Amino acid sequence: MASSKDEDDYDSQTCGKKLGNIFVCIILPLIPIAFIAFAILSCILSALYKQTVAYFTAYRGERLPTFIEFYAYAWILHPLRRIRVSWRRFILRFRNHALLNVPLDCTLPQELFEDIISCCYPDRKTLLTCSLVCKAWVPTSRCLLWISVHSGDRVRELVKLLNSPDNAISPYVQTVSLSMYTKQDGLIRYRHALRTLANADAQISRAKIVGQSLDPARALYRYFPHLRRLSFIYEDKGDAEEKSAANFRHILFYSSLFCDLQRLSIQFTRQGNSSEDVPLPSLEGITLPAGLRSLSLKSWNKDLLRWWRALDPRPVNALLRPCRTSLQFITLTIVEWENGFLDLGSLTELRTVVLYVYHIPSGKVTLSSLNSSHIETITIITSDGESMVHNYLDDFMTGLSFSFSYGKSGLRQYVPSMA
Repeated sequence: MASSKDEDDYDSQTCGKKLGNIFVCIILPLIPIAFIAFAILSCILSALYKQTVAYFTAYRGERLPTFIEFYAYAWILHPLRRIRVSWRRFILRFRNHALLNVPLDCTLPQELFEDIISCCYPDRKTLLTCSLVCKAWVPTSRCLLWISVHSGDRVRELVKLLNSPDNAISPYVQTVSLSMYTKQDGLIRYRHALRTLANADAQISRAKIVGQSLDPARALYRYFPHLRRLSFIYEDKGDAEEKSAANFRHILFYSSLFCDLQRLSIQFTRQGNSSEDVPLPSLEGITLPAGLRSLSLKSWNKDLLRWWRALDPRPVNALLRPCRTSLQFITLTIVEWENGFLDLGSLTELRTVVLYVYHIPSGKVTLSSLNSSHIETITIITSDGESMVHNYLDDFMTGLSFSFSYGKSGLRQYVPSMA
């Protein structure tokens, strides 16, 4: 019995010595290594934490994550999530049903999703959703989403956005709208915005100017001389300083500077009922771009009509002559002239004609001068108190699609008789 007890004590002592040797030889050397690994991991996590805090502060404006929350996610939640994902992949691998193997290079044709996105163009919310579908949809969605820029009264914010490193709209902007209603609007900020767009290689092809100032036209020509579409909606204040006829001539002059202009629209409105005499500037020396395809002169006030009646039509005809092979759409105002009429015979490529008729005989002479074989639609809009007889329409509109509006009764479709 004594010998067996001594053997047990010896075995226990031997086992204790072996464990001590293992602890000294293996575990103790691993402690510094584990400490160094923990220090490196802590440095990495600290750097990630600082980056996360900076991200939340700069862009999100949300509650900052605490140090404990961050480490809880890094040490507990993230490993659990990775374990769950790995387990799901392991289970799916041994399921009995067949899985559909989609090739990695299987993508929709470029033309297909461009058509899908173009159908969503009027709806901005849908375009925003399209940009979140996949990375391939982002350029096309942004191209339609930011095709037009209208700052309204927030010019300062627009300039700040264009100058920021997060500016992603400049390459997609094609239309810019400027509103200049008073002299205190701060044109200098609009110039900053236009200069910033030009420096960002924005391809502006269309501009719309609304208000009581013509200064934006000069700024547009300075930074975007190759505009193709230009629209003026000019609002006179009705005082002695602002003259409709003179401003009309200035608009034509500024428009003639854009050598690549294809569409020009000029619309005048007048505040108040001022009846002072206005100067009658001549159109001598004014030219239109040779490549102009659309010209619209409409919504005339009384001052412009009085100046238009006193004007010699020959400079107007000369104004249209350089566009004889390019002009396809034209909107004009027909009044009574004593020394001539508007001659459209030189415009051989016209397809659509819209006439605001204030004098029926002059309108008849102008229509009879049409010499284009491509005419598709003629629209005549008469003032209150005027009338047009169907027999007269039949004489000139046989075989054409013709729209006829009388007074304020609305636009009605008229089909010529084929007799």
